[in-house]
This record gives sequence, structure tokens and C-alpha cells, in this order.
Amino acid sequence: MKRRPAAKAPRRLRSVARPKQARSERTLYRILDVAETLIERRGLGDVSIPEIVRRAGSSVGGFYARFRDKNELLHALEERFFEELLDRLDALADTDRWRDADVDTVVAACLAELMRTAHERRNLLAAFLARAAQDPEARAEAVRFRGEATQRMVTLFRSMGAASAHPDPPTAIAVAVQVAFALVQQRLLADADAAGELDDAALQRELHRLLVPYLGFESRRSTRSRTG
Repeated sequence: MKRRPAAKAPRRLRSVARPKQARSERTLYRILDVAETLIERRGLGDVSIPEIVRRAGSSVGGFYARFRDKNELLHALEERFFEELLDRLDALADTDRWRDADVDTVVAACLAELMRTAHERRNLLAAFLARAAQDPEARAEAVRFRGEATQRMVTLFRSMGAASAHPDPPTAIAVAVQVAFALVQQRLLADADAAGELDDAALQRELHRLLVPYLGFESRRSTRSRTG
């Protein structure tokens, strides 16, 4: 299973009281790491607090000193996950990276990153979605993250100087992000392997075909078809 790079020092989490000692902080991040790994392997329902703390070298009392319940643990995991995704978005939306690219290529890369993340972190994302269904605060956090993602895409496309036939490109980008996220969320909640369901590559391809014309940016393929 692909894991996040360990080079960066962990961020302070707003959702968890800052530990007073370095040792306690290390225990906190071990709990988070173990919980995330177990949820990704099995799903939230098959993960227990006693197993998390045993594998993290802590105790049930140590867990409840930091979190009231599994929901608070999920909150901390979600905060950390969104921060990680924002780092990945910053790298994806780096204007220097796409200096000689067209919008068609950028949209394809963004969709590939979205599908890759959904595939690699399926059970963790499903746990976040289940929490959001019952917790208005979790829904608000997801909306804020979507807004951050949208703003990065707006800034990137503006920097490319690409002209759009859409009368309101920022709104079009916001809707495109929302559509892509919604379809991936639906896929997370459904059985991706059920008969009739598109596989990841097919869904990515069809989203690309849907979104590029809507955004008003021509793909290279459509240009070639007219000039060929």
C-alpha cells in the first residue's frame, strides 16, 4: 500500500489539543498513523480502539485523553488528510510545471490525481463521507477543502492564459470540480466492482470528455479532428 512520504515534520492539528511533551506528541502521531493504516486496510467498522492503541504502543486511557470517541479521531485524521491533499494540490497546480502544456493536458492530470487518491485511500475516504453524513462540521470542512481546490485550479488556468468559451470561467471551474468530486464520492459509496460500473480508467476518461467541452477549452484531439 502506498503511504505518504515521511520526510516532512507532522503539522500541529487544530482538532487535537497540543501535547505538552514531545513523547506525548509522538504517541499521538503513532495513534493517527496506526488508525489510518487499519482503516485503509479494513474499513472503519472493523477497527477497534483497543487494537489501535495496542499497535501504537499506547493505552485506552491514553486514547481517551486525546479523543472522546472514534468520531474525534476521524476528525483529526480528516484534518491531516486535507492538509496532505492541499500539499499535493499545490504541487499539481504549480504554474511552472505546466508552462508549455495546454488545458486538455492539465485536466487529464488533475483527474488522474483525483482517481489515484480515491483508489489508494478508498476506505479512509469512505469513513470521512460517513462522518460527513451525520456531522455538519465535517460537511463544512469538505466544502472548504473543495473551495481551496477550486481556487488553485482557477489560479492555474488564469496563469496559462487559456481562453474559455464559457461566459464565467471561474464558476465553470467550480462546477467542474464539484461534479468530479461528486462522482468520485458516489463511486466510493457504491461497489466499484459491481457489474455495469465503469473502472477507474474509464470513469477518468469519461469525466475528461464531459468536463473539457463544458469548461470551454478545446482539447488537442478536437483540434486535430478538424485539421486532419
